[in-house]
Amino acid sequence: IIIALLGLALVLVVMTRNIAKYENHLTTGDTVLLALAPVDPRGFMQGDYMTLSYALERDVFAALNRDLGSYPTNEDGYVIIALDNNKVAQFVRLAANNQTANQPKNLATNEMAIHYRIRNGAMQLATNAFFFQEGHGEAFEAAEYGLFRVNDKGEPLLTNLVDDDFEVISSKND
Repeated sequence: IIIALLGLALVLVVMTRNIAKYENHLTTGDTVLLALAPVDPRGFMQGDYMTLSYALERDVFAALNRDLGSYPTNEDGYVIIALDNNKVAQFVRLAANNQTANQPKNLATNEMAIHYRIRNGAMQLATNAFFFQEGHGEAFEAAEYGLFRVNDKGEPLLTNLVDDDFEVISSKND
């Protein structure tokens, strides 16, 4: 019984630590809008979530001189973006891949580094799905941007979807 209780206490401590980490990320991260890339409308809405793809992914593959989805190696790096007046991310360049876990330094005041991963030809820039309450999918069809909070490590965390008027989309039935 003591081992079980110690195991339970350890699990609770780890879960609480992870929750605190994500709460800190949400409150202290920089706000960034990433443009959503078109997705096949027949597969766009699937139950209670929306499949997401980002225009920035195509920019990264273009900078690597590869076609989207045909990059066979595994790679990590940072994409440098510039924020416009609406906080929409615009591709600037890729950071030199120096095989370190450190975020690029010496960025301009309107620039930010976002971490990306390529695994088996697929880009992992941010989450690839947005979940919402069942039956509220129609409200999110107007989504043009993903609203992210980016921490000091360049990790984006999706908070909301935004329409072309830069308004956060709400699933409330008004």
